[in-house]
Amino acid sequence: MGVLVANPKGGVGKTPSALILGGVFANVRGGQSVVYEVTDDAGSLAVRAEGPMTAGVAELARDAGEIRGAGQLASYTTQQTSYAAVIGAPRDRNPLGYEDVQRVSDILGFFYPVRVMDSGNQLSSGAMYGALARADVLVIPVLEAIDSVSSAAQLTRYLRRLGGAAAQLAEGAIVLRIDDGRPASAEIRSYVDDALASAGLRDVHRIPYDPHIAERSTITLGKLRPATVEAYTYAAAAVTHRLNSLVN
Repeated sequence: MGVLVANPKGGVGKTPSALILGGVFANVRGGQSVVYEVTDDAGSLAVRAEGPMTAGVAELARDAGEIRGAGQLASYTTQQTSYAAVIGAPRDRNPLGYEDVQRVSDILGFFYPVRVMDSGNQLSSGAMYGALARADVLVIPVLEAIDSVSSAAQLTRYLRRLGGAAAQLAEGAIVLRIDDGRPASAEIRSYVDDALASAGLRDVHRIPYDPHIAERSTITLGKLRPATVEAYTYAAAAVTHRLNSLVN
């Protein structure tokens, strides 16, 4: 199962949501979940994850054809206290392209039943196309803000224009409506309601404010408020339900 966390607007919670969703899946399954970066340029996944990284997604893209076992693959991952594995960018790297993301996704899919992809902000990048080709379910984080929900609508329009599997991702997208602690008027909240409905985004999960996420530092599943974990767990269940509907 490939879960793509995407919104072309930066700063809407893609990386924390990818880490938490991956952590929820791993916590329930006793592992078997990987969160990895599919951004064209290096993103913030490595600095938001627990523990230092010595190798990352660029090195794995380079070496994917040489991986023969789980122990060898483990040298590219950083284990979380949630039992999820994370592969980010521990240093500056060249941009990822379509084939890079394909190679990484294929090797990770062989060893991990659940793959969660943390994407970038450029819809037309090769990395994004590679992620779309290896995604089964789309998760779109939005804030209580006009710009973030407008970008979510832009994403769904773009995917529908692409047609095929991309359009199916848009049709079954799961929205995380995140409270980041900033005040939002009733007018703004009503705008977000209407914009999500107009974009055909109806599977919406509210994520409450959590000071641990707001710290913009390392994300640890055990430090989140219970209500936050519960909200993300319901979202993870929706992802699983969506996958089951595709299979059945």
